[in-house]
Amino acid sequence: MKRIICQFRAGSSMRHPFPIALLLILVAGVGARASLRPQYGGTLRVQMSQRVVAMDPRRWPLSSVEAAAAERVDALVFDRLLRFDDRGMLRPALAISWQHDALAKRWQFRIRDGAKFSDGTPLTPEMAALALQQILGNDFDVSATSDSVVIQAGRSLPNFPEQLATGRYFIFHTATDGSLSGTGPFLVADWPAADAPGKASFVANESCWAGRPFVDRVEVVMGVDSQKQANAIALGQADVVEVPAAQVRRAAQRGVRTASSDPVELFALVFDSTRPAVQDQRIRQAISLTIDRASIADVVLQRQGVPAGGLLPNWLSGYAFLFPASSDLPRAKKLLAATGREVSHPAPLALVYDSGDAEARAAAERVAVNLRVVGITVQVSEQIAGDTAKSSVADARLVRLPITEPDPATALAVLLTSLGEANAAPETLEQTYAAERAPIDAFRVIPLVHASESYGLGPQVRDWMAPRWGGWRLEDVWLAPAPAAGGTTP
Repeated sequence: MKRIICQFRAGSSMRHPFPIALLLILVAGVGARASLRPQYGGTLRVQMSQRVVAMDPRRWPLSSVEAAAAERVDALVFDRLLRFDDRGMLRPALAISWQHDALAKRWQFRIRDGAKFSDGTPLTPEMAALALQQILGNDFDVSATSDSVVIQAGRSLPNFPEQLATGRYFIFHTATDGSLSGTGPFLVADWPAADAPGKASFVANESCWAGRPFVDRVEVVMGVDSQKQANAIALGQADVVEVPAAQVRRAAQRGVRTASSDPVELFALVFDSTRPAVQDQRIRQAISLTIDRASIADVVLQRQGVPAGGLLPNWLSGYAFLFPASSDLPRAKKLLAATGREVSHPAPLALVYDSGDAEARAAAERVAVNLRVVGITVQVSEQIAGDTAKSSVADARLVRLPITEPDPATALAVLLTSLGEANAAPETLEQTYAAERAPIDAFRVIPLVHASESYGLGPQVRDWMAPRWGGWRLEDVWLAPAPAAGGTTP
């Protein structure tokens, strides 16, 4: 923004200098503010690598990566009872207040007046209760009063509001034809058939209770690999694309604007401790002590990640520094010697990774290089998502899990479930820490790094203010006017 400074000397021959100077300043200020003021209109073009099969909270993916993608897309159309603000604090959404009994088994959420589904149907407590009952299942008794939804659980749920503010817990209305409508900022204009290219279109919900979004339309192309996304943003064919951690610096060097979250993805090794090669805990501990996590963060992820000793990143838990993340080769060799066996004989350790994840492959190969130093041979191979046969013959899996909740207890519960670990639903920070320590101390899970989530933004994209823990908030995004020929975008 240019600043205009007017100076006047005593005895100047200029007539009426003050009014003219004031006019110049006011005009300049108005022009500058106009260039920065959010504007309505335009189509926001988004690309993503994952495919979302259906926009239906009742059909939630089992894979945590696929679930995170479904959550981003579903949030365009549906709202939850509660939401998290920019600081990770709970705020009202479709529920304006909530309370619980002394045991935190019975929760009551007062429903907002005046909200409507995109098909024009008014939101009522009965409709919200029906939607939540279908998602929560028979373990919960969901009912409605004149102004509230009441949820009764069989056990204490002190973190229940945090749970309902994330994941699949969207409120929806089912029409007579089976289609779903929501109260969110957009409504579905076009959804791809199962055998068609994955392009979905959404239009602004003019009657959204929270206000109309700025853009008129959002087009989301799904199933696009990272290289094609990089080309699309560089050529101006997309406005928002995913940028893998290893490509963030390269994208910036090509002149692409990038935005990154705090570290919100966990790379970890998960062992099948029933397999002979890794049945001895000392072997798994030796593997943990051998891995150079810093090289994965700095080389594989190009410094878009941090070494991880715990499951939760430190910005979320505040105690991640208590989990050691450094290597100790002498101790690792002593542990291996104490086992009295050679792990690389007769067969190498079998490590699998997601076949569609280039960064997971690079991290797995780096782990194999590290373990070769202490005499452990690793056979790295890809695994197609859902291929349980290959999982059954693997000694270890390299997993990549998103952390989409800003509440430590809720985030840990989701991670433990994804890792196949017991989830005791911790209530306090001390219990959360103890629950996190259990699989790590037993070396059933070895955290490697926490990586950031990054996006490339087109030159016209304004107010990209995604939550620090990742994801989208496209209702706040607006598009600046395209620059005139030979000009630049303000």
